[in-house]
Amino acid sequence: MVRESQQTPTPEKILLRGARQLITLQGPAGPRRGAALNELGIIRDGALLLQAGEILEMGPSRRLENLAAGRGAREIDAAGRVVMPGFVDGRTRLIIPEARPGSAENIAPDEHGSHPLEKLAALPSGRLQAKAQSVLARMARHGTTTASAVTLKVLRIFAGAEGMPVSVIPTLYLAPFAPADLPVDVPADPESEIGSLCNEWLPAVARRNLARFVEVDCEAFELLDARRYLECAGNLGFGLRVHAGAFTAAVRLALERDAASVILDDVPADEISALASSGTAALLAPVARHAKSRARARALIDGGVAVALASGFGLEHSSTYNMQMVIAHACSEMGMSPAEAISAATINGAYALGCGDRCGSLQPGKRAELIMLNVEDYREVAHQFGVNHVHMVVKNGAIVYQEGEVAGCPGR
Repeated sequence: MVRESQQTPTPEKILLRGARQLITLQGPAGPRRGAALNELGIIRDGALLLQAGEILEMGPSRRLENLAAGRGAREIDAAGRVVMPGFVDGRTRLIIPEARPGSAENIAPDEHGSHPLEKLAALPSGRLQAKAQSVLARMARHGTTTASAVTLKVLRIFAGAEGMPVSVIPTLYLAPFAPADLPVDVPADPESEIGSLCNEWLPAVARRNLARFVEVDCEAFELLDARRYLECAGNLGFGLRVHAGAFTAAVRLALERDAASVILDDVPADEISALASSGTAALLAPVARHAKSRARARALIDGGVAVALASGFGLEHSSTYNMQMVIAHACSEMGMSPAEAISAATINGAYALGCGDRCGSLQPGKRAELIMLNVEDYREVAHQFGVNHVHMVVKNGAIVYQEGEVAGCPGR
């Protein structure tokens, strides 16, 4: 519904060879479930041939080095390193207010009743875009190549914006207050708010191609209002997401409306089978400080639910955009295996955002979005907490980040 914002340096023909582990995640279309989450499709001494921003070939280095199609390609030696798909972060807020001194809370109204997000929405678009670009650059350095941006007012800066190293999939978030600059005026009367949103605001956003998804927080709105909002959004062609928290009825609403994903803090055991038989992904943010989903992740996976991971950066008290840290938390706090966590942070994240046919795995015909890590085995990512292992990031067939040397320590 909306173009993804991308940095677009000229793609090269690249032969990346010699990867100690090439994690492809190749397999049938669709998100991974159950035991399939552990199937990473690893090629040892693996290689990739990239051309015109896409993956042309993959396989053992010896075979790709002898391909006629690889002649003239720029060669990149990945010896001793892991190469894998770029991370897909299913839920972030790229532009966040600065935390007040002495407080970890940055989204509560101040002593004058002013909401920090409303103040943020009043900033000039140029300043907002600079803030977003700064966060996206830091995300790219940590290996994220696609992210969903949950936002209110600042949808405009993502539509067709240039110079961003991460594909941004805008998600319009229905919050319990209206931002200062909506596409249309929304009356302050709470009884008419949902009607105005459905009849005026959502159609205006749709006409301007400003968002691909809409998300409603069912802990902040009456269920009937949330249902009406989702029905209207679905009729306009938006993808749907539901923030259910621990609200069981909201999980049922997500399934009723065929939502692409449902953001969970907890889920009753009797809802797991319904989720497993649906096309709705369970989106978990293990670094969120209040997340209760830690105890349920294992049950969701064992029950056959499509589980995806997100950082939740800028949302729900999460202050990290490092998906490597998210993977480490998922393994240490939620009982996931390293392979399950990597699948949930790549291919399942992509399907949760409706782009699994283009990214999230390394297969011929897909976009060349990959990262090279300073580890010899993918399991090291889960066991080294808070470390940035990223050596190189390739986005749309072009190198958008490469690790620099430290004076006196030239590295490998």
